[in-house]
Amino acid sequence: MASSLTFTSTAFAQAVQFDSGESTNTEYDILAADATYVRRVYGISCTSTDAGAQTVKIYLHNGTLSFQIFTINIPLNSGNTTSAASVDIFGSSLGASAFQKQRDANGVPYFNLPNGWKITASYGTALTGAEVLNFLTFGETYGA
Repeated sequence: MASSLTFTSTAFAQAVQFDSGESTNTEYDILAADATYVRRVYGISCTSTDAGAQTVKIYLHNGTLSFQIFTINIPLNSGNTTSAASVDIFGSSLGASAFQKQRDANGVPYFNLPNGWKITASYGTALTGAEVLNFLTFGETYGA
């Protein structure tokens, strides 16, 4: 990675959904790799229509190896009702050791994901019927 990043004026948002077609304890991309650009991640959230709580593991993947960085609980129906908020994965105290270390000039936390790297997640309890986990990751794209 170069010593400085040049903002490309491009914001990104990637939404993915896990449903009963995916397997438990298998890593799936929540932010796919980009071979060209470094991405500055500002947020990752999760909503659930699951009638039970989920345990989700978050990983960084360098193209060859996965590194688990933390595990987070997704309460039942998070973000699916007015009584249960979606889960702020990026802002979670559980992920702060990785995601909350850098701040921009305005004090906003971010995480620079090197080009070729991706963020993945796995979950532990099978989703059935119409149950889904939705992940939203957003930020800015940079050229090295």
